[in-house]
Amino acid sequence: MLDDSVILVEPVSPRPLPPLEIPKSSPARGRGTGPKIPLEGNIGLPGEPSKFEAADAKKEAPNSPDSQITVHLAEEAATGRGDARDFKIKRGHLKKVEYFEDILLAEGERLQLARDYTRAFEHFLRVQQRDPKWPGLADRVHALLLAEGKQALGDGDVTRGLRLLRELHARKPDYPGLVDQFAAAYSGRIENAIGLGLYPEGRRLLHELDEVAADVRQAKDLRAKFQEMAKARAARVGDGTNAERLDALVEALRIWPTQAGLDAEYARAFGAEPTLDVAVVDVASPVGPWDRSPADDRVAPLLFRPILADDSDESRRGERPGQLAEALESTDLGRRLVIRVRPNVPWSDGSRNVSAIDVARTLIDRCDPRNASKYQARWADLLDKVQPIDEHQVELKLKRPLLNAAFWLDGPVAAAHAGIDGRVVVSAKERRLVGSGPFVCFDSSPQSTDLRAAADASGGAAGGKVRRIREVRYDRPAAALAAFLRGDVSLLGHVPPDQAAKLAATSGVGVGKFAQPAVHVLALDGRSPALRNRTLRRAISYAVDRKLLLEETILKRPPADPDFPADGVFPRGGNADAAGVKPLEYNPVLAVALASLAKGEIKADAIKLKLEYPAVAEVEAVVPRLVEAFRLARIEVVPVEVPQSRLESELRAGRKFEMAYRVLRCDEPVLDAGLMICPGYDAPPSANALASAASPRILQLLLQLEQAAEWPTARGLATQIDRELRDELPVIPLWQLGDHYAWRSRLKGPAESADRLYQGLENWEIAPWIAKDPWSSE
Repeated sequence: MLDDSVILVEPVSPRPLPPLEIPKSSPARGRGTGPKIPLEGNIGLPGEPSKFEAADAKKEAPNSPDSQITVHLAEEAATGRGDARDFKIKRGHLKKVEYFEDILLAEGERLQLARDYTRAFEHFLRVQQRDPKWPGLADRVHALLLAEGKQALGDGDVTRGLRLLRELHARKPDYPGLVDQFAAAYSGRIENAIGLGLYPEGRRLLHELDEVAADVRQAKDLRAKFQEMAKARAARVGDGTNAERLDALVEALRIWPTQAGLDAEYARAFGAEPTLDVAVVDVASPVGPWDRSPADDRVAPLLFRPILADDSDESRRGERPGQLAEALESTDLGRRLVIRVRPNVPWSDGSRNVSAIDVARTLIDRCDPRNASKYQARWADLLDKVQPIDEHQVELKLKRPLLNAAFWLDGPVAAAHAGIDGRVVVSAKERRLVGSGPFVCFDSSPQSTDLRAAADASGGAAGGKVRRIREVRYDRPAAALAAFLRGDVSLLGHVPPDQAAKLAATSGVGVGKFAQPAVHVLALDGRSPALRNRTLRRAISYAVDRKLLLEETILKRPPADPDFPADGVFPRGGNADAAGVKPLEYNPVLAVALASLAKGEIKADAIKLKLEYPAVAEVEAVVPRLVEAFRLARIEVVPVEVPQSRLESELRAGRKFEMAYRVLRCDEPVLDAGLMICPGYDAPPSANALASAASPRILQLLLQLEQAAEWPTARGLATQIDRELRDELPVIPLWQLGDHYAWRSRLKGPAESADRLYQGLENWEIAPWIAKDPWSSE
């Protein structure tokens, strides 16, 4: 401001101007500004110069740099009219200088009060870009961080609020009121984590609070709360058994891993009951003497001994451990079998030993259509008669020879004195599952399965031999992987394909592969008029870009053996993989055309289907992409998630569906083809499951395969099915993937390749271990 005028000038330099120093007036010169007459006069003595100075002879002292500034008008610089002219202005003539930075700071403060924090920050950022050390900038930024952090906390956005407060703490740790805000915000989040049972998250938040305000009352109280909860949980030991004591100590140490005195007690309890914790995405519910889902496949061999372990000569001679047959004799060209039952194999309830009546009851139950959980339509068609000869021998008469006896005789054998679900009454409120395997089912729920070594199981607890297996179901595959990485579990039942290489490179982790790859298909129910239309099935197939989805969504890398797009249900390169069959194509234009044509053929205005899929990591990732691909082909698909074991058991029982995403493993194509193509192939007749086979031609070939009496004929039919399946499309093949599992280094014994998860369990050893917090020094 110049006198009473306001002018806009280009930036003043230096910024801000240094204070103007005004020279003090000499007391001898009075208030006037004119010449002063000395007291002794201005007429000098003879020989001295005159002291008289005329008023107009006074010379003005030259201007100093601090007493004036050089500026040029902002308007001239902006318009470019002529050369920008410099003007010199005396500092003394300036009433006030308003800097652009101060104007920005003032506007930022106003916006902050109006809670427009984003624009306020933009104003402060602009000042910082002009001059990071501008006076008052740091104080205003600190005030903004505190105000915006408090507002975010008040709005429930705790993560953002704490981030802003932590940024303020990094800038100025002793900012007034900051510690109180930290304590209030963190304590609320920690209390929520405790209430939800997320103890590692609660401890992490408490550690963050300690880093910024370790001595606040809330931090001390929360630390004491964790410790008291750990002590209280350690004191609750249920029925007082080793397993219950171990569970109490494990949960206590997961609440507070450094709780004094619990480590040694935990090691002793673990030594008495070496426990293997396993993370799975589904559990068998309920557990029983049947094999109808992947979870049943996993646990049934631990609870029930099969008649035959495999189809080898050693197994037929009874030389394989873990089977009930002491010998298997075959006569009448394979149509008559005599099974001699191994003596002294007790049932887990201690009532008696396994006998011929148990084997006969099991084989008969598989022919009873009223028992949907055990019924096998193909076995019912095969079996002519079952008759116990004596206590240890059973005679089977068959309508035709068995291509592979172990395929039919490797299932679980239930106790004849138990109920249809394999359980006996223990008390008025409890029925206990009876088995003959190395483990018994102590507890089973939709969330977990607790298996404990049978009373006569050899090995005891010496050397850390596994005496207990606890499968824990995690609703989300990502949660199962996180539990494994935290160390809450020692074995991960399924590793997502895009995580296998990363886990293999992780210290202290081993990764194994199942011997057979997993084949992913979309099962189609031919009982739906729309899906019985071959044109629509072709449209569905053409809509799927298998190679792109496999690389980008599932593997997140280029595919390598055994990961390939599938052209059928049998593994690539297997003995039933037809040579010369071209891969299934991706053609979105043809998919749209075929879908439109299918609408006319089935006389429908729109095609709407339901796709049921299991909660498996790679399936969850790819289903939205499949739905989008079908939408582009003018086919509306609604995805519905279903627990894997429930979905598979219901499909095998013959339940109606429309589309179902299935993850299959094929051990022998000749024997597995029917169940892989038609989920209800073994279902009771009342379910009319054979009608679900969308292609009559493929169903005809499957029925011919079922009647094959020798291997060359059977293998030829299986190869023909694989060749014709590409065009008939009773199912939509997607891809085959290597199926992996992983274990922590404290578990010794799992092999790098196995047919099933718990293969060789009798030789596994497990050491005690509780995850410690990374920042813990103990």
